[in-house]
Amino acid sequence: MKKNIWHSLPLHPELHFGQYIVPNFVSNSICIRVTEHEFILISPGMPLLVEFKSQFLGSGINDNIKIHIIIPNSFHYMGVSAWQKAFPNTQLYASQLAIPRLIEKSVIQSGHDILALQSTQPPWPQGYSVLFPPGHRAGDVWVRKQESSKACMWITCDSFLNYERLSNQPIARFMQRALSAAPGLKISQVIKWFILKDKKVFKAWVLQQLERDKPNVLIPGHGEINVNPNLKSELKKLVLARL
Repeated sequence: MKKNIWHSLPLHPELHFGQYIVPNFVSNSICIRVTEHEFILISPGMPLLVEFKSQFLGSGINDNIKIHIIIPNSFHYMGVSAWQKAFPNTQLYASQLAIPRLIEKSVIQSGHDILALQSTQPPWPQGYSVLFPPGHRAGDVWVRKQESSKACMWITCDSFLNYERLSNQPIARFMQRALSAAPGLKISQVIKWFILKDKKVFKAWVLQQLERDKPNVLIPGHGEINVNPNLKSELKKLVLARL
């Protein structure tokens, strides 16, 4: 799949995803169109900015565009400043747990410049909502789109990986093997060792959420999109085996 452009997702006309490489790994950004001039972006990457303007705005003036940026945890902020500079009318969101570190890293100037998703939401299209998986050290935010009792899309940041193959870059390939991060649907050792502070709490929660939502589409923070009628059972098997 071509990198640095925005791809459509079948059956979800309001949503596009863009893929870029940082560093040596496939990363995903999500664009959800609210209106002609208003967008929700999740973990927007700087390499996707030029193509966003070309693909969605044409010759439009940036000052007329409203951007809502969701920072899905306290580590996924690298492209945010570039998007803020490009679009003056930008609002940032993150979880309450992530905000202190984002301030510390100078992603934002003060606590008043970012909104906690627990209290304030962007204008989601119908069916969208946010989840706050417990047991996460980094203050993860998941986004879901519930279509029916048997169809749900999960956007899950770092909790799951789905690289179709091992990297061609030797160091990256070594890291993927050592951390059990590829190929296929994975929970990396990095998540187990550094991101999760309470594996038991997270495990119980995600197993319950799987039964409730029955996801059939997964958009991870890194790797390929997984559209799969058996996704729920495969994620359950993975969680039981790895946590």
